[in-house]
Amino acid sequence: MRSVINKKTIFSFLLIPTAMYVFFVIQPLVMTFVYSFTDWDGVSTSYSFLGFKNFIKLLHDDFFWNAFFNNLKWLAVMVSCPTLLGLLLASLLSRDLKGAMFFKVIFYLPTVLSYMVTGLLWSWVYEPNIGILNLFLRSVGLNEITKAWLADPATVLFAIAIAATWRQTGFSMVLYLAGLNGVPKDIIESAKIDGATGWRLFWKIIFPLLKSSTAVVITFSLIDSFTVFDIIFTMTQGGPYRQSEVLAVYLYKEAFWNYRAGYASSIAVMLFVIVLIITSVYIRASKEEEL
Repeated sequence: MRSVINKKTIFSFLLIPTAMYVFFVIQPLVMTFVYSFTDWDGVSTSYSFLGFKNFIKLLHDDFFWNAFFNNLKWLAVMVSCPTLLGLLLASLLSRDLKGAMFFKVIFYLPTVLSYMVTGLLWSWVYEPNIGILNLFLRSVGLNEITKAWLADPATVLFAIAIAATWRQTGFSMVLYLAGLNGVPKDIIESAKIDGATGWRLFWKIIFPLLKSSTAVVITFSLIDSFTVFDIIFTMTQGGPYRQSEVLAVYLYKEAFWNYRAGYASSIAVMLFVIVLIITSVYIRASKEEEL
């Protein structure tokens, strides 16, 4: 009797969350795949099935490939910079230094902000006339290199990436701090006795023990890099001349500006497949290294 009651109780608690997950996650995901084979405009109740025409068109779409290569540039910066900076900060702050807790809080604080808020803040930093960056450059006599950073096609994507790195580094730092706290002290002491110090101690002993932390940091960075939207849309909406337009921004424009929801759904499916392949390959490679 008690086991039956327990099963009924468990089922009743799981029923509503499961229903919400199916309605808000599974159902939109399935419908996205369905709409990717149609010419739905996102408004009307009728649409026609096109088969694979959306995907064939996608492969010949210059704007799609432009957004894809912008995503690759973004990925290169957002995988390397927050990872390396987070590891550096974690290595420095893991020591028993005076005021280490204060700096941990300071470096982690930007992570609390949403990407939209981060984009608004850094838009003011890059403002050509009264922005902090250009004001600083003028104050140190570097007026000739000041520019409208978000309006220059050569600098816009990397300028936004710097803003995203500022927000994301604290997250990487916390994950690496957790990993460093799990490194056995006796292994480090034994390595020091054997003569390993400084860079050699870190690279040969400590860093290999942080593989799991590195895998988590890079996996999150990979997923975030291909799904980034809010900070770019907030700062530039993909401009100028589509030089900061990534796949998620292009998807949004096609769906809500051009009313081509079916075509936008095909972009979403391609994005889903790309993220799935990259993360699967990386996780599999990480597991093989551990073995």
